[in-house]
Amino acid sequence: MGEAKRKRQRRDQAAWPHADDFRGTIDLHMLPPAATINGARIRELTGDDTMPDTQQIILQAFRAVVGDRTFHVGFCLGNETGFSAIGIAVIDRLMMETPGAALHVVPVAHLDIAWDIVLRHLRSFTGQVLLFAFPDSDVYDAGTAEKYYSKAVQLFDDKGKQLERLTAGQRQKIREQKAAILNRPPPPSFYAASGVAQEDSPWIFRLATPAGKVIRTAVWDGRRNYAHEFPEDIVRWVGGGKIAIVQVDSPVGVNRRSSLDLTHKLAKDFDSIIHWARDTETFQSILKSFIQLDLESISPPELPEDWEPEITILAANGDRQ
Repeated sequence: MGEAKRKRQRRDQAAWPHADDFRGTIDLHMLPPAATINGARIRELTGDDTMPDTQQIILQAFRAVVGDRTFHVGFCLGNETGFSAIGIAVIDRLMMETPGAALHVVPVAHLDIAWDIVLRHLRSFTGQVLLFAFPDSDVYDAGTAEKYYSKAVQLFDDKGKQLERLTAGQRQKIREQKAAILNRPPPPSFYAASGVAQEDSPWIFRLATPAGKVIRTAVWDGRRNYAHEFPEDIVRWVGGGKIAIVQVDSPVGVNRRSSLDLTHKLAKDFDSIIHWARDTETFQSILKSFIQLDLESISPPELPEDWEPEITILAANGDRQ
């Protein structure tokens, strides 16, 4: 390796923001109820006539304080394209705090790593509005229950009073009550959030290769046969002088495929790698493998305005652009 290349790698690594290393307590302040968000408002937003005339609805919407960063965050049932009626109300409440801001959505699909996903994004998010969407109540509970007792989180009510964390006995009682409920209803209908600029929240990891090179790698969901194209600024998620955007055709494990091995291989020639998954199944499999490998989730780097990387797109069919 030449001296110029070594200096560039050290410079890129040193430029990573201190927010990446945040491991302090996350403060979540409940947003006060809004009188205008009631049953009639939800019917207006969704067309769901089954919503009762409830005058006040308790929503999982918060102001988050994470180190020197402040943003708004919500939790609801939904996926990458739609949300429950209550989820639409959560979005409505969040947007009251930051009108016109982009809504960054994190679909949480895996029950066993749901809280890990939530905690990673709370620690690394750098936008204004964040929303976690869960496909059903079991994944929702797995991804939200720990905020009531985790030492990583401090909860405050809408008056600013800090809430006590649930004890082990209280948590056990809640689990027993949930287990006793039979014939739980299926997930509700999901609706598109109209009038909101919706974006996928970045998934960025930091890893060290066997050769000792430290890089950023990101993952993008192509949803259906790469139909969901990545944004032009996705390269700013990772930074670096030479970036590879590689199409990934199949989930982790198919034909013994490993996204970690692919990243290590590409890191020999590139400073950063973006995995462009063919579909949501492939996308979720890459995320799960990286999280189970305990790769660190990080924020985008701070880059100069005149930054111009060399970008190479590696197509699934072997073409190089």
